[in-house]
Amino acid sequence: MTTADAPERSEPATDPSEVDDWLDLIDYLTGEAAARNQALECELQEVSVDVPMSMREDAKTANWRFDGGLTMSVGEVRVPLRDWMQYWERRSD
Repeated sequence: MTTADAPERSEPATDPSEVDDWLDLIDYLTGEAAARNQALECELQEVSVDVPMSMREDAKTANWRFDGGLTMSVGEVRVPLRDWMQYWERRSD
């Protein structure tokens, strides 16, 4: 399933039964971590992600590579990942 196929949701899933794709899973996990003021920890092997440096059409990207442990803390201000992904996809149309 791509983000284009996924149903639009403006709020992250609040119940594990609502989690039906990877975007919902990330939103659910980050929401739970934020509610508990906890960090997420995961182990990654040879993962590469292009991260936009700004939210403009001509934005340069930074290539982040992960191979090992990653700890992520979530702040108080959150936007569901689905909203960011849909913004990014519309931006490139």
